[in-house]
Amino acid sequence: MGLPRMGRRTFVAAAVGTALASGSSNPFAAHGELRGCALSGGAPLGNVPAYSVVPVVGDGKWIWKEPPVEGRGVLEPRRFQLRVGVELTGRGPTIDILSTTPVPVSFPEQTIEAERIVTSRGAEAEFDALSESARRLVVTAQRLEKGQSVSAFAEFDLTLYKQYHGFRREQFPEKQNAPYPIRSAYLGDSPGIQTRFADIVELGRRLRAALSHPWDWAESFADWVARKISPRIGVYTSVTKALETRVGDCEEMAGVFVALCRTSGIPARLVWVPNHVWSEFYLVDAEGAGHWIPVHTACYSWFGWTGAHELVLQKGDRLRVPGYGPLVRLQQDRTRALGSRPDVQYIAELKPLPPADDDQADAGPGARRKTAGGEWVIVGEHPADRYLRR
Repeated sequence: MGLPRMGRRTFVAAAVGTALASGSSNPFAAHGELRGCALSGGAPLGNVPAYSVVPVVGDGKWIWKEPPVEGRGVLEPRRFQLRVGVELTGRGPTIDILSTTPVPVSFPEQTIEAERIVTSRGAEAEFDALSESARRLVVTAQRLEKGQSVSAFAEFDLTLYKQYHGFRREQFPEKQNAPYPIRSAYLGDSPGIQTRFADIVELGRRLRAALSHPWDWAESFADWVARKISPRIGVYTSVTKALETRVGDCEEMAGVFVALCRTSGIPARLVWVPNHVWSEFYLVDAEGAGHWIPVHTACYSWFGWTGAHELVLQKGDRLRVPGYGPLVRLQQDRTRALGSRPDVQYIAELKPLPPADDDQADAGPGARRKTAGGEWVIVGEHPADRYLRR
């Protein structure tokens, strides 16, 4: 039997080399199934691949190996502080400066208890919603001289949850009728996610041929992606390119799954977290309630649940960004100005906190910081940080 589907070249090469030196035929057997995860250095801003490293699937506590026996819904709340912002330093006379950086919104698995904006003299800032599931911090400054610095930060108190709703195929009728706003937003093409491409249409038809239920279709799509798309680090290409080359990282894998769902009439979207991407598909249950069902097509092999506390930066993959012409799949850090371009630092720091009722309790792993290259690196010293993807 071949190796489990791991991911990008550097981590695979190191792990396989170590395992072969020890005589192991399956270097990842002790760690469970890992797919589409990898180690990468920094990349130029605006050209950052989505990537991650998972040394192990989980420790059973901070990251589930299996869904819980008891409990349904969003579970095991953990408190975090998040600080996101921009620092600008003039390199010469500059006017009409505008910088933007993504900030989170609330979801069932991510609640924002408090948020505030702090600015230095000479800067202004506000939140700008791009959709119901994506927004940004907009920072402006009228003028900067050489050596002058201004900054603005958004600070958040968040609670993050794992998800296990106990979704079952039997909950959902074969005949689906999602609400029009869901179908309108999550059935068509997105930048780099082509749903009318002949190969994706034919592949979806073939994978559905012996099946009649949309839940079974989604399982078949996820299984195909895991088996047929070979993990490889790199800047995102497209669904069409991934089907042609049969390679990609977590972003291509999730994109192919989303495209297969959409071409089959199942609403689906990407979910963006630091350094990683997965997907959700939408089904209406027998009582008429709609549900977004998570699917991890890379890194973890979870279908229908999420066993880690993740900061969600954006859901969806078709955004109209003011001042930027084409639709974008993912909002990015951006700055524009007239005159000498200022030095710009986009800053983001995520810090786990102990429970509110016990400030001496273990806050857990997961401290992260965004680097100048756009990568979110693990910066904590918790023993369980070794279980986290990067």
